[in-house]
Amino acid sequence: MSSLTLAECSDFDAKLAADKLAQDYIDGKSFRPALVLKKHLPSKRKEVASYIKTDDLYYTVYSLVNSNCTAKIIKRTNGKH
Repeated sequence: MSSLTLAECSDFDAKLAADKLAQDYIDGKSFRPALVLKKHLPSKRKEVASYIKTDDLYYTVYSLVNSNCTAKIIKRTNGKH
């Protein structure tokens, strides 16, 4: 009996990929560690929240990271002071 298994990106690598994409998108720096919010089954995609600070605004950027550790931004918050 064979079963199809998908390789999964580790939580650490998913956070790094999401943070890098979010920092490039917002042009700021991370001010707290990223969080893996949920893992989607059966695709094993992970939803990751990245926290980015620009000059005086703070943003939360949400990304989906696939099994190849490739991140895509799905939404972001408006900047808060």
